[in-house]
Amino acid sequence: MGYPPAAFSERLYRLLLLAYPRAFREEYASEMVLVFRDAYYEALRRWGTLGAMRLWSDVFSDFVKTVCIQWVRSWVQRDGRDFALAGKEQLAMTVQFRLDVGQRTDIGRKRANNEDQLISVIPEDQQLLQDRGALFVVADGMGGHDLGDVASELTIQQVKDAYYHDLQGDIPTALQNAVKLANIAICQANEAKQAKGTDGYGMGATCVAAVLHDQMLYAANVGDSRVYVLHDGRLRQVTRDHSIVAQMVERGEITPAQVRTHEKRNQIYRSLGEKPDLEVDLFTEPVQEGDTLVLCTDGLWEMLEDEELRTIIEQSGPEESVQRLIARANEAGGPDNVTAIVVRVSAA
Repeated sequence: MGYPPAAFSERLYRLLLLAYPRAFREEYASEMVLVFRDAYYEALRRWGTLGAMRLWSDVFSDFVKTVCIQWVRSWVQRDGRDFALAGKEQLAMTVQFRLDVGQRTDIGRKRANNEDQLISVIPEDQQLLQDRGALFVVADGMGGHDLGDVASELTIQQVKDAYYHDLQGDIPTALQNAVKLANIAICQANEAKQAKGTDGYGMGATCVAAVLHDQMLYAANVGDSRVYVLHDGRLRQVTRDHSIVAQMVERGEITPAQVRTHEKRNQIYRSLGEKPDLEVDLFTEPVQEGDTLVLCTDGLWEMLEDEELRTIIEQSGPEESVQRLIARANEAGGPDNVTAIVVRVSAA
């Protein structure tokens, strides 16, 4: 039997979740979306459209109450934390920067689903922040029959959980291992799908993950999502694309400007989900007060020249920057999902 697609209802539900405090969303939003998706399909299966309407009635009836409760808890925890940190100079020496973060993902103008995912984690646990810093992840999912969004969701959650649970190794190793574990999880999901004899494509994802800790940036990537750093008015791509056109640039066959319009620009040779033993590139460099970090999928950087990207993030704060960047990508045609995280480093 054919039920109405749940994509619109899920997007609406994700919009409602934006009303919750950021820390709450980072901890619970992904699970809430998965629960809503299952409940929506079950309601449709058992009671049809009337069941979906009843589900939405229940969602809205709890929405205002739970949002208010979580904001009150957030304010209480924040005020208590600020008071507890007063005078603790050893933490101020380690957490030397204040991070202003803007983030957004958009379906674009041409795609039926958004297969991009992102996450930003600045731990409220000050010891964890001191030990492991702040984590930012962007993933671009690939696969037929809505598998792309599953792959990207699995990627960001696996990277987050694995990175903050690994407290023994050094930060770059922990970050690389977290991305490798995300790859293994996707490979295992593909193997399980094949074992069931399910037809169709396997799933995969690109991933770029960055950690800011103690005046250093650590970035790990697989695929063609990117990390940029704006320093002293100069925008520089930190990561290296695992794409056919990137190889052509390195060989001098095309210029960097030609990458955005080349017919092979979407062909990548490395992605999560291809094989269990996957190489993950790592990049390390210092950061200073006033620097700006940008993580984005190819749906953004293919649509904007570097100069326009630089101008927008230099002239605007992080929240306004992500809004303007995505608007410009869509104005340029928006052929793909568009995702960006912008992080401004300021004095603590």
